[in-house]
Amino acid sequence: EIRSAIFDLQAGPTGAPRLRTTLHDVITELTRDVPLRTTVRMSGPLDVVSAPLAEHAEAVVREAVSNAVRHAQARELTVTVSVDDDLVIDVVDDGVGIPDTVARSGLHNLRQRAGEMGGSFVVEPAAHGGTRLLWTAPLTP
Repeated sequence: EIRSAIFDLQAGPTGAPRLRTTLHDVITELTRDVPLRTTVRMSGPLDVVSAPLAEHAEAVVREAVSNAVRHAQARELTVTVSVDDDLVIDVVDDGVGIPDTVARSGLHNLRQRAGEMGGSFVVEPAAHGGTRLLWTAPLTP
């Protein structure tokens, strides 16, 4: 974690918002006025993520958290973002789970984004109820 913080403190070439900051801002924006206990875990050097992959990451987190807030009736939400050889976004809620008959346009979009980046996408029941969304993409296509 200390190493990740050091990576994030180093100045970047573009002056664009850092991915870690952007994702925290998105999660805060979507959960601000909701009675939902949200845990956010980020590890690894998020600033090595390319700009196109960072855009996908923001969209994935936005869609996953938005779905949990709007549909899950969850009390707890955990968002884990990690970088190693791959960027991994893992979003788990303790809500009602995803129904079989639901419009899946947003989820289709996430699957398409994973495919564009050579990654994978899974939505499944969480281990103790609720839903788990797992999105991964390699750092280098």
